[in-house]
Amino acid sequence: MVRPEPTNSLPDGVRAMWLCEDIVSMLVLVVIAFGLAAAVDALMPWLPLVFAAGALAHVLVVPRRRHQRYRWELREEELDLLEGVLTVTRTIVPITRIQHVSVERTAWTSVFSVVRVSVHTAAGKTTIPGLERATADELRDRILARLRTPDDL
Repeated sequence: MVRPEPTNSLPDGVRAMWLCEDIVSMLVLVVIAFGLAAAVDALMPWLPLVFAAGALAHVLVVPRRRHQRYRWELREEELDLLEGVLTVTRTIVPITRIQHVSVERTAWTSVFSVVRVSVHTAAGKTTIPGLERATADELRDRILARLRTPDDL
């Protein structure tokens, strides 16, 4: 039996957050490229322009594509995540392996009205990079409800 792909997408605030993060990263790389070109005469003067063009292409394409591709779904026995731009990764976390769930709000994520949801297992942490607060709280509560057994009560 083939599992269907997850269907829940991320809110638009996540795409805006990724776009801002990528703009800042690309600006830093372009400034470094211009600094290197000015410091080392052997470099071609057009090298920083190549970096700038690549950075612009990255900023225009990657956050949108990443947002379009990212999907998540909580099923009866698993949390299913699909993400990636060039390499697509599908992560399936069995509910029985989850030890705890955290909902993280930072100053940065608050600007975009999203929170991060992380599920922790013995093998590590898997994160949904941004959900609206109400959706995140509901997801956390649904996972925790499935973890409870009659022995726990």
